[in-house]
Amino acid sequence: MTCPQCRAWSEQNSVSCSRCGTSLPGSRPDSYDIPDFPADLYPPSPSASQFPRTPGEQYLPDNRAGQYIPGANASSRQFRPDVRRLTQVEQAAGGATLIVLISLFLPWFGFGANASLSGTAAHGYLVIVALLAVLMTGYLLQRSGRDESGFRLPVAHETLLLAGAGLQFAGVVIAFAEVPVSGLNREYGAYLALIASAVAGGAAVIAAIRSWQARR
Repeated sequence: MTCPQCRAWSEQNSVSCSRCGTSLPGSRPDSYDIPDFPADLYPPSPSASQFPRTPGEQYLPDNRAGQYIPGANASSRQFRPDVRRLTQVEQAAGGATLIVLISLFLPWFGFGANASLSGTAAHGYLVIVALLAVLMTGYLLQRSGRDESGFRLPVAHETLLLAGAGLQFAGVVIAFAEVPVSGLNREYGAYLALIASAVAGGAAVIAAIRSWQARR
C-alpha cells in the first residue's frame, strides 16, 4: 500500500504510514452501515403484563407497545348469585320454601304402599302454592345476586317476605287438613311440606320483627 503523502510503501492493512505517520485510506471504515429492518420484523414477545390479572379485566392489545390496557371493572350491578349476601333468616326462609316446592310433588296421601297421590294431584289449588314458592325462591335468588336491587318495591322487603310465607303456610295447612278421599293415609310429603312451610313462615316473622325494632 502506497502512502498518498510521501509515496512510501507500507504493508497491507496498515493503519498509518510507517514513514510519515499519515493515516492510510481504507485501513478502517469511517462509519458502519447498519441495515434498516422493518419495524414489524421482530414483534415484541408477550410478557406477563400483557394478559389480564383478574377475571374482571379485558385483554385490549396496544399495537405500539405490545401491552394490554386494563378494561373497566365489572359493573357493580352485574348479577352474581351469592347466598352469603342474604341474612340467616332469609336463607332459612328461602331454603324452607324450596323444600315446600319439592314436597308438593311427593306422595301426600295413599293406601299403604300400593298407591299414593302427590300434593298437587290430590289438591289442584296447591299449584298456586307451588307458583308462590317459585316466585319467593326466585325473588330471594335475585336479591342475593346484586348488591343493590335493580327496582324499588312498593312495600318493604320484610312485609313482602312475610306475606308470601304466610300465604304459603295457609295453603299447605288447608291441604294437609283436607283428605280428598275417606280412608286415605297421609304420606311423608304432606308432613314435610307442613314443617317446611312453618319454618319459612317463622323466619319471615322473625325478619319482620327485627325490621320493626330497627325502625323504632
